[in-house]
Amino acid sequence: MTNLVEVTRESVVESIHSGSVAVVSLEGKMVAHVGDPDLVTFARSSAKPVQAIPLVESGALAAFSLEEADLALFCASHSSELQHTDRVTRILEILGLDESYLQCGGHLPHSMETYDRLVMAGLHPTSLYSNCSGKHTGMLAYCKHVGVDVNTYHKPAHPLQRRILSTLAELAEVPEEKIQLATDGCGVPTFALPMRNWALTIAKFAEPGDEPHAQAMAQISAAMRQYPELVAGTGRFDTQLMRVTQGRLLIKSGAEGFALMADTENRLGLAVKVMDGNGRAVPPVVMETLRQLHLLHVKEMDQLKEFWQPIIYNTRQEQVGEILVNFNLTENRT
Repeated sequence: MTNLVEVTRESVVESIHSGSVAVVSLEGKMVAHVGDPDLVTFARSSAKPVQAIPLVESGALAAFSLEEADLALFCASHSSELQHTDRVTRILEILGLDESYLQCGGHLPHSMETYDRLVMAGLHPTSLYSNCSGKHTGMLAYCKHVGVDVNTYHKPAHPLQRRILSTLAELAEVPEEKIQLATDGCGVPTFALPMRNWALTIAKFAEPGDEPHAQAMAQISAAMRQYPELVAGTGRFDTQLMRVTQGRLLIKSGAEGFALMADTENRLGLAVKVMDGNGRAVPPVVMETLRQLHLLHVKEMDQLKEFWQPIIYNTRQEQVGEILVNFNLTENRT
């Protein structure tokens, strides 16, 4: 692995985050990399745009009169703000279900406002407040429309999960049997592929063209870029990157220091993996990669500076350190 980020306290390097970056063209050419572009790793929640493809292709969106914003939420790792949980609740009502059908389990919400509200009410975060409740609601919509079991949709052998796997294999250009499976934090299957294949997969969302799933991919990409606040949440990196670039860039971060990004203008896909799994290193690495490849305008870099060179504060809100990128991409200019 290659060192990507240094975390300083005053002038001393206190921590180092290593990892890999792969940038691939729509045609599958390696445009730039650092570290190991053949590293096999899980995409975790970064795979959500792929997991939404069978839902779109099933016709469930139209059948239940769901909105483009709902589709963005189906691809989300949301903050459990009211804009997220109210929408999940509304969709479940349309489906004739309730949150007991969500198989994602509960966890503390990303939104401190939501957390405080739950504490004041003496409530515990249920599955509704899982950052994956949107994805699971989309999976339930598929099951209701197609007529398959809504109770076991999270199992690897379920028809929906089998279809997701075959769809990913097509897009990543990897045989199904070569894709390593495990269980994600929310209970559904998660997939491990080489970094370059993940980058290729997300690149195809930049301009689906003649891809077998082109129409669904274009719809998913458009929804995420139109409603970035539903894909993540207020002030978060994914939301801000898509908002500041006015949807030119599509990004979906995942757990354990992973992220996928597509540049719709230059038709590129980017995969990032921070090996120690610390998500704080992901935004600076993505930003520095974009800077070195000249994929962000000067004004955009300035607007997103807090993610490129994050400041570390102590509990007194005093600046005590910085998170600094420290790598050079190897570019393939042939």
